[in-house]
Amino acid sequence: MLCLLAIPVTAQSAVTVRASLPITDQFPQITMFIAVVDGTGRYIPSLLASGFTVIEDNNPIPDVTIQETQVGTRQIFVLNTSSGLKLRDPLGNSRFDLVRLALLDWWQLPEATLYGIDDLSLVTAEGALVSHSKSTADLASTLNNLEPSFEDDISGYDLLLQALDFTSDPTPMPGMPSHLIFFTSLLRTPRDLPIANIIARANDTGTTIYPVLIGPDEANEQIEAEPLRLLAVETGGQLITFDPSLGLNELAEKILLQRTQYLLTYNSLAATAGLHQVQIQFTEDGRDTLSDPQIFEIDVRPPEVTFVQPPDMIHRQMDDSASTSDAFSPISQNLQFLITFPDQHPRSIVSSQLFVDGELISQNNEAPFDSFEWELSNYLETNTHTLQVIVVDALGVQGTSVSQPIEIVVETPPSGLAAIRPALGSIVAAIAVLIAGVVLAVGLINMGRSRLDTSSSAKGTSLWGSSSLRRAGLRSKQTSLPIEAYLIPINTEGHEGELIPLTGVEFIFGSDPSMTSAPLLDPSVAGIHARLTRQAAGDYLLRDQGSIAGTWINYELVSDEGYLLKHGDIIHIGRQVFRFRLPTPPPPPEVRIHPAKDSSPERGDNQETST
Repeated sequence: MLCLLAIPVTAQSAVTVRASLPITDQFPQITMFIAVVDGTGRYIPSLLASGFTVIEDNNPIPDVTIQETQVGTRQIFVLNTSSGLKLRDPLGNSRFDLVRLALLDWWQLPEATLYGIDDLSLVTAEGALVSHSKSTADLASTLNNLEPSFEDDISGYDLLLQALDFTSDPTPMPGMPSHLIFFTSLLRTPRDLPIANIIARANDTGTTIYPVLIGPDEANEQIEAEPLRLLAVETGGQLITFDPSLGLNELAEKILLQRTQYLLTYNSLAATAGLHQVQIQFTEDGRDTLSDPQIFEIDVRPPEVTFVQPPDMIHRQMDDSASTSDAFSPISQNLQFLITFPDQHPRSIVSSQLFVDGELISQNNEAPFDSFEWELSNYLETNTHTLQVIVVDALGVQGTSVSQPIEIVVETPPSGLAAIRPALGSIVAAIAVLIAGVVLAVGLINMGRSRLDTSSSAKGTSLWGSSSLRRAGLRSKQTSLPIEAYLIPINTEGHEGELIPLTGVEFIFGSDPSMTSAPLLDPSVAGIHARLTRQAAGDYLLRDQGSIAGTWINYELVSDEGYLLKHGDIIHIGRQVFRFRLPTPPPPPEVRIHPAKDSSPERGDNQETST
């Protein structure tokens, strides 16, 4: 009588923890899929996170998160359709027929028929018949129509190695566990013993192998069954003796329960580049169970720190509202810097430090970590200072910026005046009013003394007293320098006012008293309206200085190149009008008339007539 014999890897009450390869694309956060099974290989659900501990590089990391999630399973069915499956029972059924019926029953289970959850493949000695299907119906249809040749062209273990190729392909879902169900009779020949290679490949891909031995009851006790038992033990599976009367439903249930896995997430403490080892420890009733170690490789480099548009120079000067000699502004400078990760693994920053000339000035122990307010109150002398920022990330890896020189220029006020400067405002204002009065009085006296003659004096007094010229603020300038030209103001009625002598190299038309000796206090006149310059040859060049009203000569706007004045030219500066006059008027131009070449023969070609 045939029976179903399940040989667990450990005792029936033992617990096994299986861990997938670590997923590091979100490093330092690492994700793993964990399966916790009992002594019969059944998945244990509803476990708490408090029962799990991550052991990374032999250091425990207790803070983990656990979530059950459905990932499906990869199932690879391998049938060694050699001559051993051709044997028939007393009823005439071959071993292959009995296995086929058991598999068809498995694939028709309601749990097994769910579409798209599992990754299914079927391999026989005839070749790979179904590859990575989403439906058990594809497997059932193919196997139902299969008529194997039962040839011994390929050994059972070679067939198993070929089937493991399917486990190397990427899984449709991360964390999907792989199960290989190997149906075979006893394998007796020496060439059927590449066990070490099979175990290594299965463990590399996290594949659990379930050998299903087809034969009499005592086949499980024979020496040829030991390699199959070793495969099961080393990969976390079970050696099963096939019983046609029981079928494969118990094995099917065990594998289908593996569709749900524990998604475990933790924050790695791996602070160096290279290989790292991680194991998952599960604790229950005071007993610890440790998974096999998994290896991951990671690139860890220090964060890069870069100043963002730092100033080359900071000017500190006395604050106008300050009453103390050391009250300079600005009192601080904001510094921004960028933190990047050249290893492409961004992580949080736990602290940042600002060093000035090698001395720790400020430290951030909470966000924001990418800026500092540099206090400048103690910098009272001009000097160049070297700044550097150091940051520490969540792994304890330290990043340092390049040294950044910044010059602080302190503009000190004149000694003695800075302390009393706020009190000088009213005194200066009073003195300015007094000086303005004296200047006005002297100007009025000099104006009366400069009349050229009695008639012109009477006439000039009338013109000078007009509101227009008083608003312009024109006055004659007493000087010992030779007078080379005059400006004569003309009022709105066309009368000429007092002569303004031109001496020196330059005269400025404008309303700013600090820029011209004769300010024109008229709204139409700019602060510096036009500039009159004496040339080396004695000519006077008039240029507009960007005024709004413009500068006009003889009712034409002066171009950007300027205009060389001639005796008698009329000048408009805003609404103010002047005539340019030379002390000695030039002689009238001599006009010469040249006759045409075809004139009468008795006159020479070069004969001239003067008037």
